[in-house]
Amino acid sequence: MSFFWKGRLGEAPSDLLKHYYAETMREPAFLQALHQWDKAQVVVLAEQKFAPPQAIASLLKAIAAMEAEGVVEARTRLWNVIHGGEEFVREHCEEEQSGWLHLGRSSPSLRVVASRIAFRGLLLQIMASQLQLREQIIDIAAQHTETLMPGYSYVQHIEPGTFGFYLMSFVEPLERDFQRFLSAWRNTNISAVGTGAAYGVEFPLDLARFDELMGFDAAPWNARDSIRNYDYMLETYMALALMHNTLGRVAMDFLIWHSAEFGFITLPDRLSITSSISPQMRIPYVLEFINGTSGLITGRLMGALAITKTASDQLEMATMLPAEFWKCADESRRAMAALTDALGGMRVDRERMARCANEHWSQASTIVGFLVKEHGMSYRTGHQILALMMQTVADRRIPPSEVKAEVLETAIRQYTGRTIEVPQATLDRLFDAMQCVRERKYRGGAAPERVSEHIEAARANAARDRQATMTLADRLTAAEHRLDHAFTALCREHGV
Repeated sequence: MSFFWKGRLGEAPSDLLKHYYAETMREPAFLQALHQWDKAQVVVLAEQKFAPPQAIASLLKAIAAMEAEGVVEARTRLWNVIHGGEEFVREHCEEEQSGWLHLGRSSPSLRVVASRIAFRGLLLQIMASQLQLREQIIDIAAQHTETLMPGYSYVQHIEPGTFGFYLMSFVEPLERDFQRFLSAWRNTNISAVGTGAAYGVEFPLDLARFDELMGFDAAPWNARDSIRNYDYMLETYMALALMHNTLGRVAMDFLIWHSAEFGFITLPDRLSITSSISPQMRIPYVLEFINGTSGLITGRLMGALAITKTASDQLEMATMLPAEFWKCADESRRAMAALTDALGGMRVDRERMARCANEHWSQASTIVGFLVKEHGMSYRTGHQILALMMQTVADRRIPPSEVKAEVLETAIRQYTGRTIEVPQATLDRLFDAMQCVRERKYRGGAAPERVSEHIEAARANAARDRQATMTLADRLTAAEHRLDHAFTALCREHGV
């Protein structure tokens, strides 16, 4: 039972209230964040000589005792999560000493400050995992810039590419996702210290010192906005949902390509299962979970948006949004790690990919380019000639390797009345799918040299983003060191 309840309300809290006000908030990162503010509170009260020396000494002893017991363990056993620090201190001293811990703070501001601290830590973890996945994709793509494969639209062959080109098509979305995470981090790491119950505080506390000790980069102009609006949380949800939408699509592609009909890739045994009835099956089960995670996180994003549909002073979102995000972050970590593992251990059947690219008309559109570039026909004329040719060969399942030049000549005469006498050797060259890939040598194209240039740029971007992540992490570590140093110096000063 919270000591606050005893002072005002006569009955014990209901199970639902205990669930949302206590149980869902006992997340270790959140408890550590609350403790970080408690320590900073004592340091600032002491440095500004706001509280009596006896109260400071009592607070120092109690917080040191909590750290000796273990912050998470100590706070977990207390009913009141938000005010757990003060409740713990009350076990060690009288209210005249413990009560100073709450100066200039409120339940909403405690929740929001701790949520921002915990969220920014999770964001750094997510960004680090995402970078590892990106770098894995880039490394695998670099091994496959010449690995021919069909390109698909509606799961039908459209034009050929390479496996490296395909993989690199997901790198730029992940780079954009990283920028969204950075934006979410910047909007999360805004101090809500000194906001009181949403209208500011009446005490001249050194708020800049609080920010320095807790690693906040910016301060709000409006206290009510700082603890009543949760768009920074929604931005984090949104960035995570967008990223996993991309990863889910990759997983679904791989699931299709792992089938016997495609046979393009094989995942390691550790990521697969077999059937309880048909042991010949090799099921890449982990891909199901990666794809399913994208659905779960999208669902939680919709839930998060729905939770915020309240009057602008309601606070359930301050409790419910973080509680759900812990699950999102854990599932995201597992999915990214699994996909990174899958890429690293995946076997690629290059011959099968190349054979499919060459035998099922993915290279057909190269005919149009030939007619435009070599014979001055308009693009639409070349397209119509190709359409007539496909009626003769593709619709009859005749592979490109068996097509004679007369088939193309017939289509040209039928549509234009002209004869251009295409040599068989020229047609054979056009029907080489890799030659078709090499023709896509302009910006954004699938030609190996373009993919190699993209890989080089992507590696530079990943290095830049890794440095940015390390810089943010180093700033937070420096703030933690400042806080620990200041707290330790006070302990020595007060003989604790």
